[in-house]
Amino acid sequence: MRKVQKIVVALSVACAATGCSVYDDLTTSDFAKQDGDAIVAAASEAMLDVQSMRITGQARSKGNQVFIDLRLDREDNCTGAVRLGGSNIDIRRVGDRVWLKGESGAYNRLSSTPLPRYLLEKLSTTWLLFEDDQEMRRLCDLEDLLQSFEVVDLVEDDESDGGKGKGKGKGKDRTDDLSGDVPTTVGDETSEDGQKVVQLSGSPGGQHEELAWVRSEAPHHVVRLESTSTQDGGSIAFSEFDEEFEVEVPKDKDVMRP
Repeated sequence: MRKVQKIVVALSVACAATGCSVYDDLTTSDFAKQDGDAIVAAASEAMLDVQSMRITGQARSKGNQVFIDLRLDREDNCTGAVRLGGSNIDIRRVGDRVWLKGESGAYNRLSSTPLPRYLLEKLSTTWLLFEDDQEMRRLCDLEDLLQSFEVVDLVEDDESDGGKGKGKGKGKDRTDDLSGDVPTTVGDETSEDGQKVVQLSGSPGGQHEELAWVRSEAPHHVVRLESTSTQDGGSIAFSEFDEEFEVEVPKDKDVMRP
């Protein structure tokens, strides 16, 4: 037993002195050892190939807290709910048709002028149908959302500054110029819902921090985004990739048109 204790003490001292780099090398995936450009490019490719997914989380919009739980696909189907200030709005979409049904508090927050009580009561018990309304369709536009993951321009060292490199380092301590303006830093590999993920971070304009967690195993989906912005920040999770779901279309008797 004393020999075992000595080995444990020796290992502890060695880890304190070296940071257990050998252990890290054995447990950190090859994907997590890549630079920021490679990880972002892989995540972009994976997200642009997504056919459907679920979005959950909370965010701030102009200082107001918003909670989201939506399922979307590339066939313009969507179902779920958004919660504003303690009040729900249910959302369903099939093609160009979008139905909303919400509690009075949510409609009051969305309306620029106070709504009559009788109208609020009707809206809270009836689906409001919008047909071919571009603004309403944006509520559940997976195609538009996934385009935000696209890497427009990966700036290479030899192209961005004539091959001088601007002093960029290599490996996990380097930063990468993505789309020409926001440096991206590769963080630690951790676990998210039982799967290994790599953390990426950046600070647009130096005003706040934005973070993303990318699956280490292919397909390299982005599973979570966070922003520390006081006005528009929050934490959004992405899951149930490429899983089928059904949208229950409201019955005609329960629908009114604006």
